[in-house]
Amino acid sequence: MSNDYEKKRSALTVSTASIDAYSDELKRIENKIDVQSMKGWMKKKSPALLKGWQKRYFMLIENLQEGLWKLVYFDNDKTDTKPNGAFDLSTITSINQISKKEFTIQFPGRNLELKVKTPELCQQWITTLNSLRTSTSPQRTKRQVSMDSVVKMADESPTKIQNHKIVDTYTAQQAQVYKERQRNSLLIDLSKGDKKSKEKQDISQLSNDKMIELVGLKEFIKNMNEQFIYQRMIYGYLGKRSKGKVKYFQKRWFILVSAKPLYSDYNDEKILNESQLPPWLELDTITYFKQKEDGKSPKAKGDVKMLDCQEIIIKNMSKSKESGYTFKLNMGDRLYHLMADTELERTKWQSALSASIRITKEINNPLKIKIKKNIDPLIQLYDEETHLIARREKIRIKLEQDMAAILTEEDVDLNTLIKQLTDLRQDMLESMQASIVKDPQRKDIVKEYTDIYHEKICNRITKFWDQSYMKLQSPELLLIAQWLHDYLLQMKDFFNDDRILLGVGVLLNIYVNRSLESLESVIYQIIEQERIQEPILNDQEQLVTQTPIDLFKIINEGFDMAYKLCQCKETVLRFGGFGKVILQQYQGGIQEIIDEYQLSVSKLVAICNNTLSLHDNTKQFAKRLQSFGNLNDEEIEKVFDGQKITKNFVQIATNCRERIFIIYFNRVGTYFKKSYLEIKIIDTLKSIIEPATQTLSQLHDSFSRKLWKQLIDSIILYYFNQFIISCSKAKKEQQNEFIRKLENDKDILFQELETFIFQKQLQTTLKPFDDMISFLNEESLSILDPCKSLRQYFGKAFSEKTIKSIMSLRFDLDKEKKKDTIEICKNLIDDINKTQPVEDESVRIMDFLGQEDEEQEADQQQQQILRRADIKLDFNYNEIQQIPQQQQQRNSIEKEEYIDEGYLYKKKPKSKAWDYRYIRIRKGFMYWYINSNSREAQNKINLQNVDEIISNPKKPTNFKIQLEDSKIYKFKTQTKEECDQWIKTILKEQNQAEIAVITIEAIQIGNGKLPIIKDYDEIVRKERQRQKQEERKRKRIEKENELKKKQMELKQLQQQQLKELGNKPQPHQVDVFEQQGEYTDNTKKTTSCWTSFLIALGVERPK
Repeated sequence: MSNDYEKKRSALTVSTASIDAYSDELKRIENKIDVQSMKGWMKKKSPALLKGWQKRYFMLIENLQEGLWKLVYFDNDKTDTKPNGAFDLSTITSINQISKKEFTIQFPGRNLELKVKTPELCQQWITTLNSLRTSTSPQRTKRQVSMDSVVKMADESPTKIQNHKIVDTYTAQQAQVYKERQRNSLLIDLSKGDKKSKEKQDISQLSNDKMIELVGLKEFIKNMNEQFIYQRMIYGYLGKRSKGKVKYFQKRWFILVSAKPLYSDYNDEKILNESQLPPWLELDTITYFKQKEDGKSPKAKGDVKMLDCQEIIIKNMSKSKESGYTFKLNMGDRLYHLMADTELERTKWQSALSASIRITKEINNPLKIKIKKNIDPLIQLYDEETHLIARREKIRIKLEQDMAAILTEEDVDLNTLIKQLTDLRQDMLESMQASIVKDPQRKDIVKEYTDIYHEKICNRITKFWDQSYMKLQSPELLLIAQWLHDYLLQMKDFFNDDRILLGVGVLLNIYVNRSLESLESVIYQIIEQERIQEPILNDQEQLVTQTPIDLFKIINEGFDMAYKLCQCKETVLRFGGFGKVILQQYQGGIQEIIDEYQLSVSKLVAICNNTLSLHDNTKQFAKRLQSFGNLNDEEIEKVFDGQKITKNFVQIATNCRERIFIIYFNRVGTYFKKSYLEIKIIDTLKSIIEPATQTLSQLHDSFSRKLWKQLIDSIILYYFNQFIISCSKAKKEQQNEFIRKLENDKDILFQELETFIFQKQLQTTLKPFDDMISFLNEESLSILDPCKSLRQYFGKAFSEKTIKSIMSLRFDLDKEKKKDTIEICKNLIDDINKTQPVEDESVRIMDFLGQEDEEQEADQQQQQILRRADIKLDFNYNEIQQIPQQQQQRNSIEKEEYIDEGYLYKKKPKSKAWDYRYIRIRKGFMYWYINSNSREAQNKINLQNVDEIISNPKKPTNFKIQLEDSKIYKFKTQTKEECDQWIKTILKEQNQAEIAVITIEAIQIGNGKLPIIKDYDEIVRKERQRQKQEERKRKRIEKENELKKKQMELKQLQQQQLKELGNKPQPHQVDVFEQQGEYTDNTKKTTSCWTSFLIALGVERPK
């Protein structure tokens, strides 16, 4: 202290009058040791709004030239770091303690807010700063006082304030000296201890064999082939540099075991699995141990996964002061410094670790393919030759040897064939997978396996099929189809061969055709039972049979059994056609029964009700097919054609309903043979309805309502027939009586029939009564509306002559008005005939169940009975869905701007403050550092674990990353464009694995080659199908000829009887005439009542 004091005294140029200043300087020097110990980490609040608190290293530095103390701060405590700023303590205006750990130093133009870890440290800093502040205050030498006046003048200038960021050279040098002294004193102490520990380690270092035994590895590898396991291992002692502030190397024992051989002088085709190793040991991961003194089993101190290693850096030892041979492992977020004793040892580790990096990237490939075979020996053999022909010949010999080792037996039966081909397929798949994960991909090896292995498989299947086709049972066909389908799926990433899918289709076609042939007799029995068995009442008191259950039991069980043995889309497609053919066979058979046999009413009712259940089951089966085969609506309609099947069921139900109508209501016309005013509508309804009520109650509502609607239409036709006939015979005083009867009869019909038909529909059906009443009461233009309505109801039969017949009842009008009214109505009808399309005379068939035909003429009703649905039983057995060609050219992806490194604001957890961090995105990870020069990352995010990247719509420069475990990281950029670039980059890196999968493109093969499976039944099946179609055509022609013959005979009979009866037949004669045609196929058309009605409407002329 005395030497320092003498130096200071000689340096100070003070006069004898400056005793007080000298005394203060003496006190400051005496307290120097305590002041210099004040250094360490504190948090400084940034004046910027967004940066918050920043961790900085502070020191008190004395400027001996100026006799001042300065508070200097740095980014870190390293010796080579330059100070960020320096505060002159003499300019402090005040020091205020804010809390136990926080205080503020006020400078002119700036408040410095600081925070420390403990209250004691806070108090110590405040005391020290206050003492230095007072010691460097106004008690200075005259020279200093004069200098202060200059500084004061500068401070009073309004245009310039002192900047603490500008650090003078002397202060920076002093800070460097202080930090070097601190580091050297620490290194001296550590180096002494390090030498002792190194000597201790060298003395007690165990052998590698002993360490393998101590870590528990020897027990696992003792039963393995010695060459197999040791060629996959590298182990030994290396120096590992410490992570502390003082860097030195510590001896550790390292070991790495790889999935494949690490050395070029040995190779095999096996892959080592982790299940064969101790639980603590991961493949292609360096594990290091610290040796214990007493020889006990050491515990692993850490591990380094080579999958995360980005590069191996060899250090140039000629420029290094270190005694060993160092290399570094760059893990992205950290550097591992390792030291070998010799150059040869370092080279060995470098080579083995480089091989391990390559191996682990193949094992953990972005295609997510699990590698089960080491293809390296084959690639090495292939690459030895330079000429392509020699290469291919060499590898062909090798692959044929491999196939011979697998195909050791003859294909005596199907099980042997499938077993051997499965082993061959598995070896082929493993080899191709191992080739495709290589970098670059070895597609040439894939092509060799395709040309040799695949063709071998195809030839074996073809040979077995040609020899054993007739011996194979139907389930065995499905087993072969399933094997081919699995083979196609496993190889879809490598090649496409249309012959495989074609073979699957042929096998399924043969199976379906054989099944249909065996089921023909069963379907015939079901149809025959429908004719013979008596129906039963179900829970809804409706007549049904067991047919829908039996029919769809056959369809569903057949599909389930086939899909269990061959689960593929082609099975679903073929069994869509299977169900379609069975349903069409039933529809055709049941229609023939309806046409050829006089079925009882109960059986016709049951068939009607069955069609509803069959329709529901048809829809359910279509949904099953769609679900199992993942088919769209177009595909399911193409193979199953549910709309056509439904249409046929509707037609069958309509035919049955028409026959029920004929049986019960064919004599409706006989009740209307009286004069109009004599008709008692209530008695007529009871006579018509009562016999059919009980039976029709056992018919489903959708059918019974149509029957009642048809009955009402028929009643209205006969009713108005008599009304029009009676109009021309009516007297003047009967006009009002006609109108009152129309009103009363309408009310009676509504009351009696409202239980059988919907009210709204009934009102529409009875609307002709209201229109006719209006027609009889209105005149001139007002008559147009009822006239138009009647024309719409009766159709073209409501003609000018019809209007004249009705107008004969209008005694309230004179001749001129009648003539004008008839002319107005005639013009209206002519306009309607011109504007409306020509009415279809043919029978309209409903498109779906429940559709109501609003108007049907009487002559069309009988044709509807006789006309059956056009049910075709054609099925394209050879229809094969071709495999879709893979798109050869893909749309190019537009280049987008990405940003993979730069500064971002990162929000602190549980705080509102933001850290300014340097971000790097590398190989699926996002690292952040304190700044761009930092060697070690503070933390990282595995982008494969990112669940969602969310932008902030309110703050477009902000975004957050949410992980799968719900943890959230928030970031902020300077601009919205920069934010979008970061999000795109993260998404691109995250999806790197998925993008890699797309790069596998299958090659197209098999074009122009013979099929694998031939359909030998095709000729026989086509001939049988042709015969069936001809038989159906022959029967249809015979029925049509028979029908024409019956129609001709009936027409001749009608003409003869009408001639005998004359123009005015008696009622009993009409009854006899109608009874003769009651059960014929052409009933209800040519009665005298109908003829009279047509004459009244003006359609026919009286004979």
